[in-house]
Amino acid sequence: MKKTLSLLLGILLLSQLFSNVNFSIDYSNFKIENKPYTEFYLSINGSSLGYAMVKQEGEVELFQSNIEMTYLIEKGTEVIAFEKFQINTPIYTEAEVNNNPLDLLDLKRLSFPEGLYTYTIIAKDLVNQSTAEATGTISTLKNTPTVIQLSDIQLGNNIKPTVTKNQFSKVGYDIAPNVAHNYIRENSKLSAYFEIYNANKSLGDSADYFIDISIRDAVNEELTSNLRAIKRLKATSITAHIQPFNVEKLPTGNYEVLVECKNKNNEIIESKRVQFFRLNPVLKDLSAVSIEGTFIDTIRNTALLAEYIKSVRVISQENEKTWADNQLKYAELEFMQRYFLNFWVTRNPVDPGYKWEEYKKKLAIADEKFGYGGIKGYQTDRGRVYLQYGAPNDLQNVKYDSDNYPYSIWRYDKLDDCYRATLNGLTNRKFIFYSPSTEMLGYEVLHSNVPGEVQNDQWEFTLKKGRMDGTKRPGTREIQNIQGQDRARDLFNNPR
Repeated sequence: MKKTLSLLLGILLLSQLFSNVNFSIDYSNFKIENKPYTEFYLSINGSSLGYAMVKQEGEVELFQSNIEMTYLIEKGTEVIAFEKFQINTPIYTEAEVNNNPLDLLDLKRLSFPEGLYTYTIIAKDLVNQSTAEATGTISTLKNTPTVIQLSDIQLGNNIKPTVTKNQFSKVGYDIAPNVAHNYIRENSKLSAYFEIYNANKSLGDSADYFIDISIRDAVNEELTSNLRAIKRLKATSITAHIQPFNVEKLPTGNYEVLVECKNKNNEIIESKRVQFFRLNPVLKDLSAVSIEGTFIDTIRNTALLAEYIKSVRVISQENEKTWADNQLKYAELEFMQRYFLNFWVTRNPVDPGYKWEEYKKKLAIADEKFGYGGIKGYQTDRGRVYLQYGAPNDLQNVKYDSDNYPYSIWRYDKLDDCYRATLNGLTNRKFIFYSPSTEMLGYEVLHSNVPGEVQNDQWEFTLKKGRMDGTKRPGTREIQNIQGQDRARDLFNNPR
C-alpha cells in the first residue's frame, strides 16, 4: 500500500519507500529505403513508481511521476547511439495513485548501420531515485536489395484506426505494442505487424505471391484452432501488413505467430516467427484425457499422487488450484491421474513425463536445502520461491547478527521461465527472507520487489530483534536512521 510522506522540502510523495521502477523492453527490426532501424517498445509498471505532488486544485492534491530514460547502443567499446529523454505519467489524484495507476507505453526508433550491437536501457524514477536496467544484443536486418525479406513481427494488442497521428501509428492504424508477448485472460485481441521488402526485385514487378500467417503451437509447430490467414499480394518494393487474430479460445500455452512468403508455386521463399504466451482460465475436459501408456499410468498409489498434486500447487494457476482441491477432496485415483497428466501436458505436450521428472529433481533439492522436521521443502517460503523462480544468481546468508534475526537475501539477474509468464524478463529482482527465531528453520519472505510478492516498506524495522511484539512501528525518520546503521540494506541493494 502506498504511503503519503512529508519531506524536508515540503514536497508530498506517494510511493513505496523502497520500490524499484519496473519496466519491460522489446524490439523489432525494420528498414526504410534499405537502411535498417530498430523500434524499441517500453512498458513501465505505473504501480512501481513514486509520485510527487505537482499542484493542488481546491482541496484536491494532484500527483505525477517522471521517469528519465537512457538508451545506449554500443559495438564493442564504441558508442553508436545515445539518447536520454523524460517520460511523464498522467496527473492523478491520491486515490488514483493508490488504485493501480496506468502502465506507461513508449516507442523509440533508432537507426544504426547493419551489424550486431549491445543495448543498455536505464529507467530512473526521478521522484524516488530508484533505477532499473536492461541489457541485450541486437542484430539488425541485413542489406539484401535483390532478395525478398521480412521485417521482424511486432505483436500488438487491439488495433484502432488512427485519428491523430502518433508514435504508435502505422499504415493508418494505432498499434499498441504487447511488450511482454503475453495475452492474459480478457486480452484476446492479437495483432501481428510486419513489412515485406524487395518482392519486386526478387519476383518481378507486380508479380503475384502469397503470405501465409498462422498461429501454431510453439512446441510441435502444429496449426492451432484454424487461426490462419492467406493473402495474395502484388510484388512491390515494400508492403506493410497488419493481421489481427482473436485468441479468445486458445487454451493456456506457448504459441508462435508464423509468417511465410510463398511464390506462385507455393514454395516458401522467406519466413519469420515470434512467440507469445496465452493464459486462459479454461481447462480441458479431464474426462477426455487418456492416461494409458503415459508416465502417470504407473502411479497408482492415491496417497503418493495426492502428495505430488500438493507439490505442484506452488507453480499452479488459480484455476488449476481449484481443480486440484476438488481432486484431493474426492480422492478418486483415475481423476487425480487425469488431472496430474493434464497439468504437465499443458507445460510440455511432447514429453510431459520428462517435465515432471525435471520438477521432481527440483523438489528433492528444495527438500534437502529448505525442508526441516516434517515440513517439505515446497511448503517453506524459500522452497516455494526456488520452485517458482529457480535458483538465485546471488545469495547472501547472514545467520548471526547482533542486531537482526537470521536472514537470507536472494537476487535474480533476470526472471525467466517463471510460473507466471507476466514476470518473464524482469531484471534485478530480489527477496529477503528471515527467521523470526534463533533456530534458523522457518525462514519467511520479509520483502521483495517482485510484483505479487510480499512488499514490506518497513522490513528493516521488522528484521530487528526484539521488535516483533507489536511495539509501535517507526516513523519515516526512524526508518532512515535504521537504514544508515544496518548492513542488511546494503546487502539488499548490493548483493555479493
